[in-house]
Amino acid sequence: MTPPQSDTPTAQGDDRPSSVAPPTFTPAIFAIYDLAVSPVTFDVMNFFAFANMWTLRSGAAGYNVIFVVGPDGGFRDLTPKDKSLDPYEKVWRLRHIMAAHGHIAKRCLGVSTYHRREDFAQMLRAIHPDQMFPPGYTLTNPRTPFMLPDLFRQNLTLEEMDTFAPHPAALRKVESWLHRHAPRGRPVSLTLRTSTIETARNSNIPAWIEAAGRIRDRGFDPIILPDTDQVTTGEHAGAFGDVASYPLGAIDLELRAALYSLCAINLADNGGPAFINYFMGTSSAVCFLPVEKLPEVVTMTGRGIERLAELLGVAPYESFPGTTPARRFVWKPDTVDNIMDAFDAAAEYLAIQP
Repeated sequence: MTPPQSDTPTAQGDDRPSSVAPPTFTPAIFAIYDLAVSPVTFDVMNFFAFANMWTLRSGAAGYNVIFVVGPDGGFRDLTPKDKSLDPYEKVWRLRHIMAAHGHIAKRCLGVSTYHRREDFAQMLRAIHPDQMFPPGYTLTNPRTPFMLPDLFRQNLTLEEMDTFAPHPAALRKVESWLHRHAPRGRPVSLTLRTSTIETARNSNIPAWIEAAGRIRDRGFDPIILPDTDQVTTGEHAGAFGDVASYPLGAIDLELRAALYSLCAINLADNGGPAFINYFMGTSSAVCFLPVEKLPEVVTMTGRGIERLAELLGVAPYESFPGTTPARRFVWKPDTVDNIMDAFDAAAEYLAIQP
């Protein structure tokens, strides 16, 4: 539709046109994450990366994420992880993990949740097919792209992978905390797993604490990011000796992302939330994979390392695109020597960068 022309005359001597066309409206995408077929885990970050890529390639103004709960208010119940979480825990994760990604996603314009599919059906009718992601989505045949192999088959550029960034206020808050707790000005995060789910996969805590001491001896400030389960039960208090910890980052995703972005090196065990570093510009990300404590979703196939690599979308013993000594996977157990070797390689690499 052509906008109406103004009939207000121009001022004498003013050679501007008598009307000014309004700026062109660029539509946004509606990215739908259907919880009937998708997990309530940090895998959601892969979906955001998909939506970020789709936005850039389509020229859209951004994307709005819509979480749609399954039939009768239920959730997916397919994998061992799905079955280990009761409905209340899944709702908590939806609110505090899933939706929180929208607030640090650089091109996300908004986040909404529909707990009744009938309500979303009305909204869905108003979405133009060209604005829908994934294309062709329907409530009766839902699909949500969140698997890493599918993501990396798109041959993402580094710009397309750069999906998340913390808000300046979050950075300011973490900077204030680091001023008090990282006196050397060279913070290093250690993200550890001490979950009540699949406890055999948990981090080798004594090894990480010893490594933290050695990292401090090298002139850095080790900071442990404890597991969310450990923080919500209060078990993190005193669990790491004299090594500083940042429990706020375990329950606030934006503060976690801010800490990661301000750390010289980010070391992690078992992936999960620390994987967000791979989708944050040049943030360091050195992640130990559970090669000797494989998750049940891997062991149930009987294919071991090969299946783990498939789920990550890489070849065995390789890393995500853009790998460097400071952004890579470590396909070794989290022993003190292996942790220090990985740290030293990252530190040496970063020291020679301009």
